[in-house]
Amino acid sequence: MLAPPFALDDAQSEWESRSVTSGEVNRRWTEGSYMVEQNGVYYMIYSANYYMGDYYAMGYATSDHPLGPFVKAANNPIVQESLSKGGKVMGTGHGMIATMPDGQRFIVYHGRTTDNPEERVVLMDRLYIDENGVMYVDGPTTDSMTINF
Repeated sequence: MLAPPFALDDAQSEWESRSVTSGEVNRRWTEGSYMVEQNGVYYMIYSANYYMGDYYAMGYATSDHPLGPFVKAANNPIVQESLSKGGKVMGTGHGMIATMPDGQRFIVYHGRTTDNPEERVVLMDRLYIDENGVMYVDGPTTDSMTINF
């Protein structure tokens, strides 16, 4: 249902090709999909780039049917490294979405931090879908958070 960009002029190619264009690896990945539905729209999150690389990140695509066709979102990636912004998280990907009884959503995924770059850790951040159907994430973070059930 989703595939890596076929050409470097594809609108998604910049972020989905970072592992290749940075010289980390010589191929592209699109993997780790997970789907949720809201108001008749199916949101498929997915990961792109090399899972052990700094540029592993997550985007999403939408469809009005669970089998597609899916259209990748213009605001991708929604979860990516924070090193370039003074943070300490990299290699973010392969996530799932949890919806709490009160409607709060969280995205749970793995990543690496500057504390121990060789070790993957589980991270969790708040995920939102706004009134226009745009999905976005408050993160990546390594801060503690309170979750109300």
